Amino acid sequence: MAIGALLTVDWAPRPDEGDKMLFVFDGGTLTADQLASVAFRDGEIAEWAFVEDHQLDELTIPRLARRLRASMQARKQRHTAYLEEGDLPAAG
Repeated sequence: MAIGALLTVDWAPRPDEGDKMLFVFDGGTLTADQLASVAFRDGEIAEWAFVEDHQLDELTIPRLARRLRASMQARKQRHTAYLEEGDLPAAG
């Protein structure tokens, strides 16, 4: 399966680790067979699920929830969004 469009570019300043640039791409839609074959062999991931955007705050950290919401919005609007720590930068 081909990777889709670039949804978001997120600048994530981290004084303790150094600044990072995070790129989120549209991964497309999985078929039933692809979903059934999802397996994690190294034990790092215990489970996965599809969730609604209103569940993100309870399931992950705030900056990741913001990044995921912005990426979903960019996919709906069919454009790439630039983010800073998961947020659209203030107009200035």
